[in-house]
Amino acid sequence: MKSLLKHREIITIGGVVLLVAIVGAFHSSFLDPANLVRVLNSTVILALLGAGSAIVIITRNIDVSVGSTLALSGIVGAMLMRDGAPIWVAVLAVLGLGAVLGAINGIGVTYGHVPSIVMTLGTLAAYRGISFLITGGHSIESLPAAYRRVGRIEILGVPILIWIAVAVIAALALLMARTKFGRSFYATGDNAEGAYLVGISTNTIVILAYTISGLLAGAAALVFLAQVGSIGNQAGQGIEMRAIAAAVIGGVSLTGGVGTVVGAVFGAIFISTATSSLSFLGIPGSWSDTVIGAILLAALFADSRVRALVSKRRLAARYSALADETAEGHPKLESEVRS
Repeated sequence: MKSLLKHREIITIGGVVLLVAIVGAFHSSFLDPANLVRVLNSTVILALLGAGSAIVIITRNIDVSVGSTLALSGIVGAMLMRDGAPIWVAVLAVLGLGAVLGAINGIGVTYGHVPSIVMTLGTLAAYRGISFLITGGHSIESLPAAYRRVGRIEILGVPILIWIAVAVIAALALLMARTKFGRSFYATGDNAEGAYLVGISTNTIVILAYTISGLLAGAAALVFLAQVGSIGNQAGQGIEMRAIAAAVIGGVSLTGGVGTVVGAVFGAIFISTATSSLSFLGIPGSWSDTVIGAILLAALFADSRVRALVSKRRLAARYSALADETAEGHPKLESEVRS
């Protein structure tokens, strides 16, 4: 149980395997390697956004603007490529703009003292509005053929976009789990005041969390452009809630300090698998949001129960230690135990 509480993403991974097995039992074509690759390819954007959302949530904040960040940064990149800018310039512009838009959220939350949900709701509307002003409500098309071909390149039968996403997520997971810098995000989310007292610049960490989230939203925009070949101001609308759901389903606690980007990625895979399986099971696609909402509520309930269990065990361990010390002859501790 202790190991399970520390690695709750194991439950999500098991859920993905179980879901695939159940749907495959009814429709063997769902288990076809080509179909599974299609599911993974459709998950890349949500996985990147979910990983960014996970880092923000770990710091005990929230980001509901990633969909608008994807749209605005992607539109700017598409316009640059359409107007003849080198592809590498457009790619850097998209990533840089995404990071800047994320940093704006972080600065507003930390130095502006605006609650994260309010700040990112504001930028959700603002970034979407700017996207509409830039495009005039029209899609940006006519992207270079060389860039659009990237979405069709395969290595060992798997789209290169999946390989790139795996590399990015793996590097991010190692950063969060194996470095002092990565552990600063967990410390900030678990106890911001305590983290500050031990020398962690919590404001900087929160800003960096939002910056990374924006950067990954920019990366998701690049994937969107390669897969779709065009982009409009409605791109990514509503995906921010799925990104948050992916993080929570993957074991990231909304109270901060708990979770992994790997868990968030498997949460994204679970959501994509669930929505993809609806057509195989003969369920209308309009039920997808209902299904995801039900899964999210179940994950939130499970998270609440796990946190309550952990808190209860910690309290029991504390009183047990006090009782042991009292038995050794500490009258002050005895009175504390009785109280």
